[in-house]
Amino acid sequence: MSGKSKTIENHSKFLSHLDESQSSVWLVAQMLSSRGYDVRIPPTVKAKQKSDWKSCADGGDLFISQRVEVKRLGVNFSSRDDWPFGSKFIVCAKHSFDLATPKPFAYVILSNDTRFASCVFASDSTNWIVERRTDSRYSDVSQDFYFSKLDSVRFFEMPSNAQNSTKEDAE
Repeated sequence: MSGKSKTIENHSKFLSHLDESQSSVWLVAQMLSSRGYDVRIPPTVKAKQKSDWKSCADGGDLFISQRVEVKRLGVNFSSRDDWPFGSKFIVCAKHSFDLATPKPFAYVILSNDTRFASCVFASDSTNWIVERRTDSRYSDVSQDFYFSKLDSVRFFEMPSNAQNSTKEDAE
């Protein structure tokens, strides 16, 4: 068999494998969708000949949107060194995480001046602790909250273009 014939045969096999893989992609998409994720499956484009494969290569089989909860504190902070709440980081009300479908990917907390932010990932939720606290935003409301250890929280500076748009939006 010539080199060109092998190339054509291998390309044909590849296209068959690509077709066969589609049922698996849709099966996983259904499973993720049933768990509450927004799923996007990009079109499958097939190269008519092997030499066109680069123009038809996909960027992935499926994509899911990740839920991120965002809050802005009424105080400023820049790092764990000036975190105003001691060694604990309040993540969220316990019921909001426990009942969430899908679970949040992360919680991002902005400093009041929007120059800095902190982030805790839900993948660390097995290390969170529960404490009952009075919710200072309401009258006589106590509830259970999840807290993370501060060493599991990432602190970072917000990009200056994000700060500017946030300030303009607030005005």
